[in-house]
Amino acid sequence: MQQIFIQQKAEVQNFVEPDAQQRHHLQRVVRMKEGEILRVIDGQGQVFSGQLNTDGRILILEQIQEDRELPVSLTLVAGLIKGERWDWLLQKCTELGVSRIVPFQSSRTVVKLDGEKVDKKQQRWQKIVQEASQQCKRTQIPQVCLPIALREVDQYLSEQNFVAYEDEALQGGLFSTLLEKGRSTTIVIGPEGGFSPAEIAQLQAQGFRCCSLGKRILRAETAAIAAVCLAAAVMEA
Repeated sequence: MQQIFIQQKAEVQNFVEPDAQQRHHLQRVVRMKEGEILRVIDGQGQVFSGQLNTDGRILILEQIQEDRELPVSLTLVAGLIKGERWDWLLQKCTELGVSRIVPFQSSRTVVKLDGEKVDKKQQRWQKIVQEASQQCKRTQIPQVCLPIALREVDQYLSEQNFVAYEDEALQGGLFSTLLEKGRSTTIVIGPEGGFSPAEIAQLQAQGFRCCSLGKRILRAETAAIAAVCLAAAVMEA
């Protein structure tokens, strides 16, 4: 069943209007016919079934009671990486349930963005996570923030806060064993070049606890997905 997100509040037996891009997707791309049923998530995160009308509007039929989101918020703070690998990270972490993704630039970040280019990139990233949310039938769309400097990461503190650091693998501080169920979480993942010792010290001073994702050195996008997967498994256990 197709799913769309709308900004307005939906009510049973009332019509809602998809935007032009959604209407094109429904009628021209997936070729839905008049009378077919789809899922509608309104601006308040409520789930409904709806029926496509001949003019492209959707008649709301009934509300659906379901919960597909993690019980607490999960923020991923990730060093920017190149091209398709970053897009893949956004898509997969959305499927796994992340609430918010915060890109950052640091001394070892290969990707550098500034000016107007940043806004256009952020809009594209937000579209990627919206499409991923529709595909996996989430009821919320993660927020993709504008890139920040590493020193600004403390703006995104949660109830428990971690930074994945390869040297921690030797100390036994596994992320999955340090996580406490029922508490909002922020996890920081470095870029391709990792973190410098000074950056780790800075993050620790900001309240982040070093943790390990295992004995092997993971690529940046693999580390992000592994961390979100581990956190989701603990939160939903």
